[in-house]
Amino acid sequence: MTLEQLLTIEAIVKEGSFKAAADYLHKSQPSISMAIKKLEEEYQIVLFSRDEYRPSLTADGKVFYQKARLLLREFRELEALAMQMSKGVEPEIRVSIDAVSPVSLVLKFLKNFFTKHPSTKLVLQFEILSGTVERLIDGDVDIAITPKPLVEHTFDMRLMTKTKMISVISTQLIKNEKKITDAFLRSHNQIILADSARRISKVTTGVLEGSKSLTVSDIGFKKELIVQGLGWGGLPYDLIKAELTSKKLSPIKTPLIKDRDIEIYMVRDASKPMGPVLKELWGSIEEDVIG
Repeated sequence: MTLEQLLTIEAIVKEGSFKAAADYLHKSQPSISMAIKKLEEEYQIVLFSRDEYRPSLTADGKVFYQKARLLLREFRELEALAMQMSKGVEPEIRVSIDAVSPVSLVLKFLKNFFTKHPSTKLVLQFEILSGTVERLIDGDVDIAITPKPLVEHTFDMRLMTKTKMISVISTQLIKNEKKITDAFLRSHNQIILADSARRISKVTTGVLEGSKSLTVSDIGFKKELIVQGLGWGGLPYDLIKAELTSKKLSPIKTPLIKDRDIEIYMVRDASKPMGPVLKELWGSIEEDVIG
């Protein structure tokens, strides 16, 4: 069985006759007939019925053709990928996004960009604190979307957008309190996100000294714990604006706990070259700050 034989079957089915398939493939009709005959003899099957004016697939032929179509589709995808790579166009771009980023805004930006580049696959990872940059340094991703990195490295950075971290607590948890104090907060768990870095130094931010704490590894789980009144903690405004509007969550402001404005950067390893799609993505941030 050869690729040429599979392409011949496809051409006969689509063009409707051996002669039309020969014209389509720029071959002689006898060579088309011989290619099918050899395939049928090799596997002792009959693919086409010749009883009528136009050849039609037999029952076995229909099953065989359906499988052949899948194989030909994968072949063409591989061929397109090879052509794309030969032109230097990246087959994929890998992006890590820090959990505190305004995710809906970032994903909308990425969707709009990659819609214009359907040949390049977007691969996403979600990390926490230093884990986002660690993936970049280790070469696991091409771009990190993160607050300004604290680790020393040869980074290029472009300001992408801004967000606000707001410490919040369930309204039900404070319904009997006239005022939220640092002492009151220390009597309840502060829900803290664990840094997802495996190798470089882990960091923590916004921790109230002397408070009880509960550490989790997922920002969605952290939000749910706070909403359910199992503690308090900082969350990005983009993630909790609905709960603030509905008053399920109340913002916390004490002498030690305040809102934090955070700049979100697109970061890359300056020592690594960029392909054409990555260059365009990088340039789109230079042109404007999203938000």
